[in-house]
Amino acid sequence: MIRFKILKIQQNLLIMENSIKHTYHISGMSCGGCVTTVKSKLSSAPGVTSVEVDLVKKEAEITSSSAIKVDTLQAALKNTHYTIAELRTA
Repeated sequence: MIRFKILKIQQNLLIMENSIKHTYHISGMSCGGCVTTVKSKLSSAPGVTSVEVDLVKKEAEITSSSAIKVDTLQAALKNTHYTIAELRTA
């Protein structure tokens, strides 16, 4: 789903930014430290604007300014044992 975030209203001109939200399955997480690592690594991927990680569901909800390939997100998790797979569009 594409959402619009209001950046600012200036002289009756509404300026918005596109955002895309996707939910991904994350394999390999077992503790709070895993959540922190996954969130930090995924947040560093190009285009990612926010990341929420759920340990119980083993999911990450990623908001981005444009479409991001799963390969790009997996590359962000390089040198970890975590894997990512697209689950659904939120």
